Order: sequence, then C-alpha cells, then structure tokens
Amino acid sequence: MPHTSDNDKKAQDHNALRHEKNMMREKNRKAGKHQYSKKTDHL
Repeated sequence: MPHTSDNDKKAQDHNALRHEKNMMREKNRKAGKHQYSKKTDHL
C-alpha cells in the first residue's frame, strides 16, 4: 500500500479551542452551574 501524506490538512488552533472551553466553563461557574459542596445530604 503506498504511503500518501495529507499535506492539505488545516492546522488546528488548539489554543483557541481551549480558550473557548475555558470561557464557557467560567461563564457556567458564574451562573452557579456545577457547584461543588462538601455537605452531605444523607446524614
């Protein structure tokens, strides 16, 4: 099987993706989603 390299691929900007993810996480945190509490309900 001949080896063909795919040089037409676009370089992905991982930093931009990570930045978007962090912005969403921060927005959700400020909205009070995903709150972590050590208080237990079962005691």
